[in-house]
Parts: sequence; C-alpha cells; structure tokens
Amino acid sequence: MSSSVVNSRLWPWVFPPVVLLATLSVLRPLEARLLPITASPAATVAGSGDTFALLGGLRTVVAGGLWLRTNLAWERQDEAETTTLLRLTVAADERPLTFWLNGARMMAYDFPAWRSADAPAAVGERTRREQAQAALSFLERGIQVRGPSADIVVEMANIRFRALRDREGAARLFRQAAELPGAPYYAARIHGELLRELGRPAEALAWLRHIQPGLPENDPAAQRAVVQERIKGLEQEVAGK
Repeated sequence: MSSSVVNSRLWPWVFPPVVLLATLSVLRPLEARLLPITASPAATVAGSGDTFALLGGLRTVVAGGLWLRTNLAWERQDEAETTTLLRLTVAADERPLTFWLNGARMMAYDFPAWRSADAPAAVGERTRREQAQAALSFLERGIQVRGPSADIVVEMANIRFRALRDREGAARLFRQAAELPGAPYYAARIHGELLRELGRPAEALAWLRHIQPGLPENDPAAQRAVVQERIKGLEQEVAGK
C-alpha cells in the first residue's frame, strides 16, 4: 500500500485534533486577557478581529464551540465567564443572529435574576436597569458589525418594554423595526397598540391606516382583519373625543 493512500485514509482522523489544538492555541491567550475585564459587554473583544480572521473558514467552527461553552457557563450561572465567552463568540463570527439575540436575553433577563435572588428590591431594580442597558448596547454593537436588522431592533424593543418598562422607547423601536426589510408584521401592529396605550389614538389610527394597504389578505401572520378591526375601534375612539 502506498504512503499516499495511507495518508489519505489517516487525514480525516488527524485533521480534527490538529484544528482543535490550533483553535485552543488562539483562544486561550484571548480568554486569559479577557477574564479580568469588567467593561460593558457592548464591545466585542478589542483587537481580536484580526486574530479570528486568520482562521478563515474555521471561524464558524470556532464560534460554534465558543457558543457551546457560553451555554455551559450560563447553565452554571457564571455571569463573568458567560459574558467573556459571549464576547469571544461574536468576535469569532458576528453573522449568526442567535448569538446576538440569545446573548442579549441572557444579559437582560438572566443576569439580573441571578444577582437579585436574595437582594433588596432597590438593588434588584438597579441591576435590572443596568443589565437592560448592557443588553441594548450589545445589540447596538451587533447592528454596527452586521448592518441593519429588523430582528435585532425587535429584540431591543422587547427589552425596552419588558425590562425597562419604557413604552415610549419600545414604540419607537417597534416602528424602526417595522420599516426595515424582512420585519415581522407584528412589529407594526405593536407600534400602533403602544401609541394607543400612550394616549395617542390619532397617531395610532394614522399609523394603522398607513400599513393596512400593504398587508396581504392570504397571509395569516399579517392579520389584516385584526388591523381593520383596530382601525374601526380607533376611528370611534378618535371621533368620540
């Protein structure tokens, strides 16, 4: 048997360990440098972009491994390690939306829950607001490196609404999301509903009239009939004032 044949058969078994060792040699120094960092998770790893770029097509593999480790740290409720690994993950590969959306949810909802389990109410409130802002900054960074994304803006709107209880800010972001390509239909509906809850029924009516012609009748997600009913209700509400 020729050596070329033997090598070709051995290569599929040798290649993965080689890749793993190379990856670890890149990641370990980065992790050691990042673990003491307590700055806002908004930024990705400073100076790591060029390092990860050297991996070329392996960036996806490296990011997937880092994301797995992020989730393991999350299961242990280790906030510091989760944050570090999350930042490394998006530095390795900024493209997958799941890294940004689920990472922001960890920051906005899970971290405050871990910290506030036995804390006074005032401390829990402060932590909740701080982490919501950190999650928003993280998502803003996602937009900077990935480009405009309706999904990311919807997530920001949800954090504004749920974590910060900021209806005004949430309404603004839902409209911003609704005006981006690929936006879910519900973003526009929620914007209109929040305007009504904010005591601005005339604006809500004008908005729903604006979006109604573009809603397809044969797509259940568009809920065109629901929007038409809301328009009728708002017309009565506005006329009654």
